[in-house]
Amino acid sequence: MATLSPLPLSSHKKRRIGVVGYGHLGEYLVKMILTDERAKTQLELGFVWNRSPEKFQESKQQLPPEVILQNLQDLPSKPVDIIIEVCHPKIVAEYGELFLQYADFVVGSPTAFADPVVESKLRDIASRSENQHGLYIPSGALWGAQDIQKMDDLKILGKLTISMKKDPTALKVEEPLMSKVKNYIQDQNQQGEAVIFSGSVRELCPLAPNNVNTMAAAALAASTLGFDKVGARLLAEKGLPAHVVTIELEAATKNQEEDAFRVTTIRYNPAKPGVVTGNLTYTSFLSSLLNAGGRGPGLHFC
Repeated sequence: MATLSPLPLSSHKKRRIGVVGYGHLGEYLVKMILTDERAKTQLELGFVWNRSPEKFQESKQQLPPEVILQNLQDLPSKPVDIIIEVCHPKIVAEYGELFLQYADFVVGSPTAFADPVVESKLRDIASRSENQHGLYIPSGALWGAQDIQKMDDLKILGKLTISMKKDPTALKVEEPLMSKVKNYIQDQNQQGEAVIFSGSVRELCPLAPNNVNTMAAAALAASTLGFDKVGARLLAEKGLPAHVVTIELEAATKNQEEDAFRVTTIRYNPAKPGVVTGNLTYTSFLSSLLNAGGRGPGLHFC
């Protein structure tokens, strides 16, 4: 991929990065860390890990053998300042605690936190005053994440709903949603958008773990509502050349008759049909990585 700029400059010193996952997004981040002139002034590659090691041989990008980590249990042998996960929520659940022992942890699959045990455990570890490392959630498609978090901190957030619409071939979902997607694709008479799911973020995350990280990030930002009370809508539209995320926010009111403060944002991210990750997501993750780390304990958006 071509080098994209401009990128925001960080005030932090040069940091060593561990990349967990070497799919399209992980490969892009590694390439940028190694070759992009602006990224190289702030970041250096500490290690790369992938569930399938053969992916390193298949890649057009030749990596120095010393940066390849064979086993995540061996990560203490390759000290880093930041670990960024870009593969699967199962890795967050299994290794998140270990990552936080050794580095700041950027969670690229926040759908992992739909499991209340995982969320509670990692929030607790990250919030301990004796722990120098924090959890970082990429804002990505969640436009206004910090504003949502501020309203939540002030206890004035009343309602939050996230809708995501994609071409049906870009939806990598589990049953029973997969049957809905297939039926919609095969029904030539059904045009326009179709509602694949409507409910809570907690219900949707395990059914679409690779598609709805934006929704999981919203539930983390709106912690008083959380995964059970933040609404989620997943829609499909044939031939849609983008991933469209709509965020609808409403402030809490003292009584039903009082009019409420409202904000609606629509994010249109161009994407080819069948592609899970939109075009702008790559540079958004790099931007988040450049702004991650060094804020101490707690959960932070970057």
